[in-house]
Amino acid sequence: MNPPFSPHDDLFRIATDMSPAGILAVAADGTILLANREIERLFGWRREDLVGQPVEVLVPMNLRQGHSSQRSAFFAAPRTRHMGAGRDLRGVRKDGTEFPVEVGLNPVGTEHGVVTLASVLDVSARQELERASRQS
Repeated sequence: MNPPFSPHDDLFRIATDMSPAGILAVAADGTILLANREIERLFGWRREDLVGQPVEVLVPMNLRQGHSSQRSAFFAAPRTRHMGAGRDLRGVRKDGTEFPVEVGLNPVGTEHGVVTLASVLDVSARQELERASRQS
């Protein structure tokens, strides 16, 4: 099944860039194929510098090896994974600072194989509010 829009279509590009969530398209080998404006803001990378890199550059160093094997397992049996899904996930910015994230995954069949669209949210503010609420 081909996706309704290719990353080169204007409507797809506009919708992706206007999303309030960070959006990545990732190939089965972990290569970043597309990154939107929010990914640039969240992670501090220019999208031109991310495209072609392994997605693990956005994962803290101590979690990269595990992420690589999780990615392989996901692509072996791709299925939609909703935001959060009970996981405590972390991202790492270009400057090395870590932050909590929620990630949703949606596999999309293309003429080149399965590509995963990942939606990424920074949940730092929400976690801080939850912490403050528990303390009061």
